[in-house]
Amino acid sequence: MRTFGLLGTAIAMTMAAAPGHAEDAPAPPALAPPLAGPLTANPEPVSFDLPVLGKLYVTAVGSGLIGTQSNTTPGVKSSFADISNAQVMIQKADGPLQFFVQAGVYNHETLGLPYLKTTSFTDNTYGVVPQAWIKLVPVDNFNIQVGILPSMIGVETPFSFQNYNINRGMLWGQENVLTRGVQGNLTLGKLSLSMSLTDGFFSGKYNWLTGSAALAIDSSNTLAVVVGGALNKNYKNTFATPAVFNNSTIVNVIYTYSSGPVVITPYFQYTKINSLPLIGSGSAETWSGAILAKYTVSDNFSLPVRVEYIDSKAKNAASPSLLYGPGSNAFSLTVTPTYTWKRFFARLEGSIVSASSITKGSAFGSTGNEKSQVRGRFEFGVMF
Repeated sequence: MRTFGLLGTAIAMTMAAAPGHAEDAPAPPALAPPLAGPLTANPEPVSFDLPVLGKLYVTAVGSGLIGTQSNTTPGVKSSFADISNAQVMIQKADGPLQFFVQAGVYNHETLGLPYLKTTSFTDNTYGVVPQAWIKLVPVDNFNIQVGILPSMIGVETPFSFQNYNINRGMLWGQENVLTRGVQGNLTLGKLSLSMSLTDGFFSGKYNWLTGSAALAIDSSNTLAVVVGGALNKNYKNTFATPAVFNNSTIVNVIYTYSSGPVVITPYFQYTKINSLPLIGSGSAETWSGAILAKYTVSDNFSLPVRVEYIDSKAKNAASPSLLYGPGSNAFSLTVTPTYTWKRFFARLEGSIVSASSITKGSAFGSTGNEKSQVRGRFEFGVMF
């Protein structure tokens, strides 16, 4: 309850301090966090000027979630209602010194994994301040970020309102999400380069090196390659820092086509899991691919779709389970029709995960022996 009180107070104080928006007011700069759509940022966010700091912007999101699924796992209700986001974001988005702070509660629900109540998820992962960073911008094409940052790995981003779909996909389940460290970003014409040194899966040990290169081939086509991984072993093992994934190397090849109402993003992902002899965990790997697509039907309605396949390979008898037992594989399909009106949104999602080569007791249902799960989700909310 204290979190929601602080959130409401911050929004109310900011609105009270904000000047009125003239009809001819200039558009704000690009604000964080980035949104893939179909949800969009407020074109007239609350803003106010402070001495020395300059103009600050305040945005917020509040959303609820109703869910149901088949073959639920023990301890998880087959149907539930919860908050999916209750967050406020404060940022300075221009000038040589910028910053971003995001606070509140949230849920990073992932296909094929049990649902955890939002307050519990927040407490057991990144806390009530999941993102906070400072950006130094000495020149227009180069900047350095320091703080709690989103990972460069993968296509999907941390929070449901940023993404096409409500649930993140199975490939996302192999990736790090938010990470602490330093990141440099350089733009050279059509080429964008980034490199970071971070603590990987939020481990507290700064031993993850990640690099990204993206080429804007033309106005419709972009190709990116991302490589990240642990430089040495780290045996920390918590809910937010699973040891087997924190000691991995991940490679992405990402292509995006965008033209008119259509956006299509196929991407390939390879992960190599290094052995951890002190806890008896062997090596393993995954080969996977996904296609994320969105068709914008009208100003108010769009249809995002995601298809995935992931195949895990057991390298030896001690190989860990990366899906539903060592050597298992899975397919998923997600469809999320979305309606938006002004700052409000509502979206209905249906998904299925189908697994093969499972280890008994490691998949779905009360005994862990069921090979599939169907989910339904309804998310509704407002973005200020």
